[in-house]
Amino acid sequence: MFRPEILAPAGNLFKLKTAVRYGADAVYIAGRQFGLRSAAENFTVDEIREGCRFAHEHGVKVYIVLNGFLFDDELGQLPAFLEEVKDAGLDAAIVSDLGVVETVRACSQIPIHLSTQASALNIGAARFWKSRGVTRIVLGREVTIEQAAAIKREAGVEVELFTHGAMCMAFSGNCTISNYTAGRDSNRGGCIQSCRFHYSYGQHSGNFLSSKDLEGIKQMPRFMEHEIDSLKIEGRMKSPLYVATTVRAYAAARDAIMEGLPPDFAQLHTELNTMSHRDYTAGNLDGPAGADSIYLSNDIRNNTHDMLGHILEKKQGHYIAVWLKNPLKPGENVQLLTPSGETLTLDTQTIRSLSGEVLERANPNRVILLNDHPKAEKDLLLRKPKDDSTDRNSTLLTA
Repeated sequence: MFRPEILAPAGNLFKLKTAVRYGADAVYIAGRQFGLRSAAENFTVDEIREGCRFAHEHGVKVYIVLNGFLFDDELGQLPAFLEEVKDAGLDAAIVSDLGVVETVRACSQIPIHLSTQASALNIGAARFWKSRGVTRIVLGREVTIEQAAAIKREAGVEVELFTHGAMCMAFSGNCTISNYTAGRDSNRGGCIQSCRFHYSYGQHSGNFLSSKDLEGIKQMPRFMEHEIDSLKIEGRMKSPLYVATTVRAYAAARDAIMEGLPPDFAQLHTELNTMSHRDYTAGNLDGPAGADSIYLSNDIRNNTHDMLGHILEKKQGHYIAVWLKNPLKPGENVQLLTPSGETLTLDTQTIRSLSGEVLERANPNRVILLNDHPKAEKDLLLRKPKDDSTDRNSTLLTA
């Protein structure tokens, strides 16, 4: 049975390690230049090397995003950057500009994936890019699963589809609204998501340009049937909890099918609903998106869980040391997200400081001690339901 790659966003080194631990087959990252998410933390050259080392130790690939549209002075800086990272072991560069494609080919041995920004939507385009040395096409989000399969078959090139996350209203992100509303270039890392704004014309007003968020979890059997090489999760600027939740959900669906079991799509959807989102749509995966894919509401569905923190250290049978991102009181419902798919409730009746003092409340940005759990491991994430009356029982994502 065909096993598609789960490709996860990694906006910084901790998110990369989180994606790896929770089941990603590959991650995509960006350096401090040449990408389209200038507001993201992104990676220094040393962090690129460390990220590649960690990922490769766990059998995970690393793709670097070089998908900005560059002027000559910027293109002239690219060879030096490629020289700096040549020993990192990058598994691919995601590129949209033909000049960047030629530069990467001339200055490195890094395989080239074509960014969705290039708007490759057909067999002819795929054949052209393959002739220029591209080994994988990240197809525009306007393509259906069946169309992607045909492009792969006829062009003889790997294909990648977005499966989850925010959707742009323009063709493959080629939008210039931010240029006019804020003087920031959407295609050079400055997008302010103007499509999410409230607009008026005549007597009408609303969020006419805002798309619902993409959810392709139920399409997993068809992704596998049509041998889509890679399933991409959007969100390099989103939280580690988002990365862990999405990766393990999509990996759980795929792995259940690989084992001949029916995925519990209802439970997986419930997990994906724990994160903030603008309702979900299948976008163009099944067919051209219609008016029902527009998100007319002004509100985002808020997350039902907050990231509490992550485990810094474990002393078997005694304690786990947790770095807190949110406050905690004794007895609150704290859940441990395991890579296997289980969501387990921890014992929080007693919270201690590092010195052993019993605490009545622990504030963010400090380390506290909780009682150990057999399945707790260093660097795993903890979350806390916003409504403490819910989700007290352990759940299992895998079938």
